Parts: sequence; C-alpha cells; structure tokens
Amino acid sequence: MTEDTRLLALLRSAVPPVVTAGPSRDLWPLVVKQSQERPEWSWLDVGLAAGVIIALLIWPELLMLLAYHF
Repeated sequence: MTEDTRLLALLRSAVPPVVTAGPSRDLWPLVVKQSQERPEWSWLDVGLAAGVIIALLIWPELLMLLAYHF
C-alpha cells in the first residue's frame, strides 16, 4: 500500500459519505413569490435617506461626491 492509497483509505474512514437528499418540498414557488413582492422600507432605510438629505442640505458640495458614485 503506498502512502497515497493509505491516506485515501484513512480519509474515507474518517469522513462519512454524503447523503444527497432532495428538499422536503418544492421551493421554487416561494422564490417566485418573494421576487414579485414589493420590498418594504425599514426604519434603517428611512434613517439613512434622511441622513443623506440632511447632509446635502448642510454641505451642498457633497452632491458632487454623491453624483460621482452613481
């Protein structure tokens, strides 16, 4: 037995074989439903948008920086 085959045998004995079980139900309808729903605004989204607007009102020169990234 060479070192490679011995190492392979040790790995096979240490790692159990992978059992390929399918999902318990069809997940595609859930994916379609979530992709068609309109995402809602969270408080974090509203807070970040308000922060950007306030920052642009205080420092209008930041508008160029914002425009550069979009």
